[in-house]
Amino acid sequence: MPSFMLILKKTWEQNLHWSLRAMIKITLIEDDKTLNKLIKRSLDSYYNITGFYDFTTAFNYIKSSHTDIIISDIKLPDGNGIDLLKRVKTFKSEIYFILITGFGTVEEAVNCIKAGADDYILKPVDPELLKAKIDLIEENIRLKLFAREKYDFSFVYESAKMTEVVNLALKVAEADSNVLITGETGTGKEVLSKFIHFNSKRKNNPFLQVNCPNLQENLFESEIFGYKKGAFTGANADKKGLAKLADKGTLLLDEIGEMPSGFQAKLLRFLEEKQFIPVGASGYETSDVRIITATNKNLEEMVKKGEFRSDLYYRLNIITIEIPPLRERKEDIIPLTYFFMEKFKHLNKKIKDINQQAKDILLKYNFPGNIRELSNIIERAMILETTYEITPSSISLCSSGLTDNDIELDKVIKHHILNILDKTEGDKTKAAKLLKIDRSTLYRKLKEYGIN
Repeated sequence: MPSFMLILKKTWEQNLHWSLRAMIKITLIEDDKTLNKLIKRSLDSYYNITGFYDFTTAFNYIKSSHTDIIISDIKLPDGNGIDLLKRVKTFKSEIYFILITGFGTVEEAVNCIKAGADDYILKPVDPELLKAKIDLIEENIRLKLFAREKYDFSFVYESAKMTEVVNLALKVAEADSNVLITGETGTGKEVLSKFIHFNSKRKNNPFLQVNCPNLQENLFESEIFGYKKGAFTGANADKKGLAKLADKGTLLLDEIGEMPSGFQAKLLRFLEEKQFIPVGASGYETSDVRIITATNKNLEEMVKKGEFRSDLYYRLNIITIEIPPLRERKEDIIPLTYFFMEKFKHLNKKIKDINQQAKDILLKYNFPGNIRELSNIIERAMILETTYEITPSSISLCSSGLTDNDIELDKVIKHHILNILDKTEGDKTKAAKLLKIDRSTLYRKLKEYGIN
């Protein structure tokens, strides 16, 4: 059965971002020894780089060794960089190429790109610009690795409502239409969008996301569409936007209701034409990217109030998937609880179960923070619990999530205290210890619940 919560292998993801540079191997072919040493010196502290002065030696090395990026001068003593590129691509098509050229003409640049180069740089080589170009390639490598990594999609559910959601998501994944995912905070909108991506034909290409509330209004255009060198202060090199980086993949615009009105028209144009203009550019660029949007707001009401463009709303709202809150699918609470216990078992390896009293408390709770809140509750319980199972004493709930039927909840707590007293044969000192409260608190609870 497909499942609902996503374990993203966070350790892997975080470590990858920082350790990838040490993993990336660069092969440099430059016959000018001074320039060769300059490039090596400028990159050596960031990447694993090996330098050569001629075509033949470098080609033999590339055939027998792993390399991710090749930086080659076009003119070499015993060949040229374009021939090297063509030959290498016949058996290692995934390698990235940056060609060094001494001719700063448009024709030369076009020839480099036509030959299959990912980028080029002019002499005299600016080490900072070269590093910026490699950084872009590094990001592409990271995104591809991220897309290929086998996520443990754990859609844990038993409810009929979530069965409908998952079945619809699987159908939507097969199409290529825009998708709008709605639901309260913490219901799993981001997770569902990734589920759609990794079950689609785009699964081997990047999945990227923008959290709209976290992005300043004046940065939307440059972040999503990119910018050209010199477009504004600090733009020292071209930068691809997320729309371009996610080419052939999926871009999630999270909390789309927070997108500033000034950018909504530009996003609409991009959705209609698949074209955009980077900040500071004079011409259009294209990107074949699938757009998924998510929101916890009522966009239809926002349209009526003039707070969201109606034409953009209808363009985004081709297919809508609504994720129900956890309180409306109580059948999923206990399966999800066990899922999170497994996820956080490294925090407390002796815990094997959750007792019935603790389950009853969770089932009577409203979960205003939905699945995210349940995850936090179980993580905290795994840290605080001192017995072999999760008990009510280690469960901390937000008062806003308590149901109106608090009397029944009190009965559950009272029953738990009685159960502990029974285990300790009435020894209140031992009972307080098991409950992880002091004796005075226990006596107060006994009085509160009328236990003699």
